[in-house]
Amino acid sequence: MIKSIVGSVLLVLLVLGLLAGIAVYKYRMIGIAQSAPPPPEMPEAVLIGKVEPVSFKQSVTTIGTILAPQSVDLKTEVVGTIQSIPIVSGSIVDRGAILVKLDDSVEQAQLQGARARLKIAESTYRRTLEAAKAQALSALELEQSEAVLAEAKAEIARLEAIIRKKTLVAPFKSKVGLCDLHEGQYLPEGTRITMLQGVEDFVHVDFSMPQRVADEVHVNEKVTLLSELDSLQAEIVAIDSQADRMTRSVMARARLSNPPASLQPNDSVKVQLEYGSTIDAMSIPASALRRTPAGSVVYLAREDNKKMLRAHLVPVVPGLTLGSKVVVLQGLTIGQEVVADGSFKLRENSLLLNKADDSMSPSPSIESASGS
Repeated sequence: MIKSIVGSVLLVLLVLGLLAGIAVYKYRMIGIAQSAPPPPEMPEAVLIGKVEPVSFKQSVTTIGTILAPQSVDLKTEVVGTIQSIPIVSGSIVDRGAILVKLDDSVEQAQLQGARARLKIAESTYRRTLEAAKAQALSALELEQSEAVLAEAKAEIARLEAIIRKKTLVAPFKSKVGLCDLHEGQYLPEGTRITMLQGVEDFVHVDFSMPQRVADEVHVNEKVTLLSELDSLQAEIVAIDSQADRMTRSVMARARLSNPPASLQPNDSVKVQLEYGSTIDAMSIPASALRRTPAGSVVYLAREDNKKMLRAHLVPVVPGLTLGSKVVVLQGLTIGQEVVADGSFKLRENSLLLNKADDSMSPSPSIESASGS
């Protein structure tokens, strides 16, 4: 029993001694750490840019619609049965090419009869005129003969017009839309045949612009069309004479020469329009601007009293985005240096190292600061 108690006491004393030794070791290590010099301050590698002057005009972007120079919704003017369909959907046809021909056999027969009646009317008129000169007939009979002759000529003109309308031809060089007709099909008056889109070396782009923009835009000015593949230059050729009653916007039309094949009539395209006088401002790289809940900020790169670059947070008022640049309206001055890349890892007064420098090794001033 006594041996058991003694063993327990010895075990407790051993554990307490071990804990005391660990505590003493930790205390000594903390003292050594506190007496050691602070770790060297490592610079953050960033890319430095400058605040540069920039001149620009205000711009607005809207959606435009591609239109062919000429377009026709081809429909029948008279009733008839299809005799032949020379057109092919999606093909290019020249001006005057036959598209659809309706059966005109009845009108052709009527035309032959009308021409025969015209010969009789002409012969009767000549004999009546000779008799009237000899005063063998009254003036009324001569007038009646003239009326019969005029009526015969009018009937021939009417039948010839109907026959012409039964042959539908292309009014201009155009591309044929989809067509779903068949020979022998009966077509009532006004039946839609297909859509013809004019083929030229240019297309029109119709777009609307706000009233404030329309007041400063004129014919012959340039606009930029932004497509998925490229940007194209077009010229304004017309501006509508009135604003839309509902939207108060004004329609305009631009002409795009030599359009790419990818632009089809009724396609949509972004239209970027510059307006107003030139504005002088300052710009920074777009990557330098950081947006926070408190507003937009940038990090300035300034030298401290030891000629080392330090980061300083500055609030700014941004403006338009011009490609890879952002216009700054307030907060900076031209010539200042800003952190263009790598600002996400910075805090106020961070030490900076410009990645654009030829040497990436720390300068002597940085080494001496680290050792202090």
